[in-house]
Amino acid sequence: MHTFRTIQHSTVQIDLGAINHNCTVIRNHIGKDCALCAVVKADGYGLGAVRVAPQLAKNAEMLAVYSPDEAGEVLSAGINTPVLVLAPVYSIDRFHPMYEGIASGQLHLVLHGEEHLQSILAIASASRVPLNVHIKIDTGLHRGGCQLDNASALIAKVLGDNRLRLTGIFTHFISAVHDEELTRLQHNRLSKLVRDFGTSIPANCIVHEANTAATVQWDWTHRAMVRVGLAWTGTVPNGIKTLDSFLPVVSWRSRLAHVKTVFAGDRVGYSGKWTANRPSRIGIVPVGYAAGYPLEVGAEGNKEGAYVRVLDEQFKTSLGDAPVIGSVCMDQIAIDLTDIPNNGIGCGVELITTHANSKATLERIAQAAGIVPHAIISRISPKVHRVYLEQSCEVVTSTLKRKHA
Repeated sequence: MHTFRTIQHSTVQIDLGAINHNCTVIRNHIGKDCALCAVVKADGYGLGAVRVAPQLAKNAEMLAVYSPDEAGEVLSAGINTPVLVLAPVYSIDRFHPMYEGIASGQLHLVLHGEEHLQSILAIASASRVPLNVHIKIDTGLHRGGCQLDNASALIAKVLGDNRLRLTGIFTHFISAVHDEELTRLQHNRLSKLVRDFGTSIPANCIVHEANTAATVQWDWTHRAMVRVGLAWTGTVPNGIKTLDSFLPVVSWRSRLAHVKTVFAGDRVGYSGKWTANRPSRIGIVPVGYAAGYPLEVGAEGNKEGAYVRVLDEQFKTSLGDAPVIGSVCMDQIAIDLTDIPNNGIGCGVELITTHANSKATLERIAQAAGIVPHAIISRISPKVHRVYLEQSCEVVTSTLKRKHA
């Protein structure tokens, strides 16, 4: 007998051992003289920053978050690795966890321009210790950062004020996935700026620009540090060749809640978007867009959609991949089980699988949805249960030289 809990339960599994493995693969790729900044914004891309950050901190010289509250969460977890806050911060309450991070020198703030400088100086004056700052240079993205024409003057002001410590200069690429020419233009703009200052820039000031796409594709973007988020999950943006030996980190499991037969010509789901062209066996999985499963990935007409991987009740034996069909509902998706043998209520379903030969991988689902892979995992509802696996994954590692900001 299948209990309500057995049928309805949905679980995201995060393999911490695979995270460690992927960090080692990244390190081997970037080399011993390049530092690693692991990005854990958006609650660690939806995987739980407090749980994944300690694993990443074992492998990275720096962690990056977006907001002050994200920084506070990581700092409150007892992590000692330096933390970079990417968003502009204008003030800090002395009772916020960030305040202690500033006092200890663990926290690094981003300076976004001349208009932001006075707020940064006020924070530094209140903390009474030199404030670590990374100056963001807008080399063309126009999404924050100092205008290129004003960058030299801003760097000079930071270097001339003993309340501030210049620990980083960086930019963010516009289109590192597809446009090498544009990426080189941004790279060269940052290079010229740094070169013009020469030895005035402190030796421990980290110049960085590479995101996951640039890190994987172009060694010339690595500089002193790379900033990667998606890569530590074992995934790269669509259209990029992955690094050898990457392991997927995320799987999402549920079970079949209903199974029924429909006739040829029957329409299934809201708006009848999918029509059976033969007598078909339809399964219902009790997960929908309220749990974060992407909309508009169901097959309809001649359009192919996403797939799920169907397994036995113990999740040990794969029965095959089944297409998602029709509309994704709030709490349910329909799948076509007609070509899947031995299926029934309670059978396991992987909405996201780590099995590379399946059509239900994170990359394949992202392609079906027409979005980037991290948009899939970061939107999984926090109400979906998370389980963290401690499996040990080993890979031959190069000798690493650690850098600390």
